[in-house]
Amino acid sequence: MRKLLLLFSIGVMLALGGCAEEKPCIAEKGIVCYNEEAQQYQVEEGAKIRVMVENEAYGQALEELWNKEHPEQTDVIEPIVVQSFDAATWLGYKTDIALLWSNDAAQIINNFMPVQPELEAVIQEHAPRQFGELLNVDGLRYVPMSYYGLVFSTNMTMLSEMGYDVSDENDDGLVDQFDSFEELMKLADEWGGQARTYHERQMEAVFPFAISELWASMVFLSADDFRFFASQDALISGMETEEFLEALKFLRAMGEHSWYLYSEESAGEEQPEVSDVEDENSRDTDSELPVVDSESEVESEEFPPESNNVKESQDSSEEEEEIILPYQIKNDRAFNGGWLYDVYLEKLISPFSLVGTWMYYNQQEDIEQQDFYFSPMPSWKEKILSPLAKTKGYLLSAGTKYPSAANEVYRIIRSEAGIQAYIDTVDEIPAVTQVDRLENRPNLETEENEEGKESQTIEPYYLAFRNENQRQISYAFSFSQEESMVAFEKDPSVRGWDMLSEIGLIEIAQQVIKQEITPEEAQLELLENSENWMKPFKPVDEELE
Repeated sequence: MRKLLLLFSIGVMLALGGCAEEKPCIAEKGIVCYNEEAQQYQVEEGAKIRVMVENEAYGQALEELWNKEHPEQTDVIEPIVVQSFDAATWLGYKTDIALLWSNDAAQIINNFMPVQPELEAVIQEHAPRQFGELLNVDGLRYVPMSYYGLVFSTNMTMLSEMGYDVSDENDDGLVDQFDSFEELMKLADEWGGQARTYHERQMEAVFPFAISELWASMVFLSADDFRFFASQDALISGMETEEFLEALKFLRAMGEHSWYLYSEESAGEEQPEVSDVEDENSRDTDSELPVVDSESEVESEEFPPESNNVKESQDSSEEEEEIILPYQIKNDRAFNGGWLYDVYLEKLISPFSLVGTWMYYNQQEDIEQQDFYFSPMPSWKEKILSPLAKTKGYLLSAGTKYPSAANEVYRIIRSEAGIQAYIDTVDEIPAVTQVDRLENRPNLETEENEEGKESQTIEPYYLAFRNENQRQISYAFSFSQEESMVAFEKDPSVRGWDMLSEIGLIEIAQQVIKQEITPEEAQLELLENSENWMKPFKPVDEELE
């Protein structure tokens, strides 16, 4: 009897085990299958994936990568070369994988689906997450491939020839001596707004900052990590926050130092007026120290050191009074006549500037025999400023007939080999993070020694950029921000961001810099203007209040 029971138990266990066996996943009828061992997605029989690309060379490179990884099923990718990357272009082609500007992707985001969870985890290791953030709330739909915008630049050759230390020990592209706006302000004070020459050319600025056009000016409103509409609510601009007030105070501080240079003859009546307690010589001193008259200096000498220490201790317990220096009239150049960022490259007018991806920086570097470095922005109070950038990125069509193959194509696009192919064939700034130079790739012996060791760090992509400028600019953009895409629920065709060009933001920012109004007054005025502008987009119950 015991033997029969044992055989019965074994039979039941075998039966249950057979029922528990998973059936092999088959990629068909919309089913996506992932092979964990191969770390690839299964490809549907007869699959064809149409992909928007920027040129034939990149399309061919993708086809070659696919055929190398899938020799059993070649020629799955069908590249579609396009010149425009807007919503209308994709709606015309309806490719399986779209390449769009992020703002255009936002207009038709319901046409696209998230990538598979396994792929999302891999992609996010090497993609900047702040771009397309609103598009990816319910899964990773949009992944940027390239950047367009402004980054900070330093003329290393100019500074070196002027006798400044240009070491960059932390390899962030910023000269360690000038890696903050506090340091740049000290340099501006040192130069005192007086004209200088470089290679027999008239220099025009220390840093030719401009507050005249909204898009390019946004970097100067990013102090203290401020971001408009950071709450992802179009009715909440963020201008009511302490961070925005700090950004306005940074603008005022920018106006306190002479960024633009003038000769004595050309300056004429434009020389800034000085008060009775501050003359021209006082500007050469540390800008953070208050100016005192001779009587107060003598009086302070009469106190013994111990008394001074007690007084300092008492003062430190109270809120320190903010020291505001006079506005420097030479900075009026920041508001008139557009910007000088392109002239920085062409005429060597300053040691620092912003440079756009559309400018001929590689050519000017060769022509002028200068070494232009590109980097994230300098910091203010230890927080890096963030310029605006646009991105172009890939998305998976929700209407693809072959979702498993489409995910596999996307995996190859964002793989190390895929990014390298993009760098090799497309003249853009690649959107990729966690990168190291190709020559730093560990050799096979090192990899074998490291095998089996668990690591918390992300394995970098070892890439060969076209040149050092491309590598530096790609890294710099990883600190940038994009326009907020959040729209009003009452009218989804209108974004909260659209308000910023219609409430006098630039004009009020100029007034703050010129000290015509205080940052606190500017904040209140902008809040009032934004409140009035948003009234048509508020829910009915809020309008009645």
